[in-house]
Amino acid sequence: MGLFQRGAERRLFLLPERRQVEEKMSAAMAWLFPGQGSQAVGMGQSLHRDSSAARDVFLIADAVWGGSLTGSMFDGPPEALQATVVTQPAIVSVSLAALAAVREAWEARHGIPLPEPSFVAGHSVGEFAAVVASGATDVATGLRLVCERARLMQWAADTNPGSMVAVLGLGRDAVEAACASARETVPGSYVSVANDNAHSPAQIVIAGDLPGLEAASAACRERGARRCVPLTVGGAFHSAAMAPAQEGLARAIAMAPFGDPRVPVIANVTAIPLRRARDIRAELAAQVVSPVRWADTVTLLAESGCRRFVEFGQGTVLGNLVQRAIPDAEVHSVGDTDGVGRVVEWLGSGAGENASA
Repeated sequence: MGLFQRGAERRLFLLPERRQVEEKMSAAMAWLFPGQGSQAVGMGQSLHRDSSAARDVFLIADAVWGGSLTGSMFDGPPEALQATVVTQPAIVSVSLAALAAVREAWEARHGIPLPEPSFVAGHSVGEFAAVVASGATDVATGLRLVCERARLMQWAADTNPGSMVAVLGLGRDAVEAACASARETVPGSYVSVANDNAHSPAQIVIAGDLPGLEAASAACRERGARRCVPLTVGGAFHSAAMAPAQEGLARAIAMAPFGDPRVPVIANVTAIPLRRARDIRAELAAQVVSPVRWADTVTLLAESGCRRFVEFGQGTVLGNLVQRAIPDAEVHSVGDTDGVGRVVEWLGSGAGENASA
């Protein structure tokens, strides 16, 4: 089903020892895909320069976006890259390009397809990259849905102006109580928890209308929060403010081609593994108005035995969160050509040890 299914059939005909290498390497590994906030001018440029497989992804991204998305990514200006309709497809295209580059380099070196992980997971819009990586849909479909998601979310944000605030040093229950208090005191407020990064210094992110955010921030400080930091974002994402976007996104997802994933996708909304196309469709539509349960996702991966992680895309945010939560985890990030080389070398050394065992 597109770029990431190339050579999948060959696995059926591998020699037994080759198959054992793949099985050992794929055990207890997760691939991670970052979300909005990790963007930076110049991202993906070395991948485009050095990998033909990555260039294929970027060509698809430009075609789907309807212009030079890569121009905004590589050259800026920074304010253009901050627009939701640019940021979301840019982030996902870099993630998929990084994965394509690693697959290409691995196959060139070892002559077999890159072994798949035990799980994939993506943060917010990164979940669309995770779904593509799982084999549930192809690159073009994933990027088309991301472009539609970004358009609809920007429209919803313009319709329901709001923002997001990071609450430092306060547990989720107390933050939820503060949001409930704000909703009671501010008529029409929909402020709520949008993101639970329990292993991050930011910990909890709340989203909502501006008066509700102000009241919730004050209530959080009263309950002992160290700081409440307003975030530079284009709207109150993962909250009721995005309800106008959900219906249109659900229609687009329903019309898109999906199959069952080869690799389970850990859902943002429930932090459970998804193994059916129908469940992935429902998840991608629901997550736009639902909190991202990232702390629960990392906990599930740890409890499932994952100790090896690769973050595909710009930055190291998710890898850093994993490292805080799982101190003995091996974490690698791939956002440029150097990262591709390091990960292929790391995976290859493991394969060599397993092959000689």
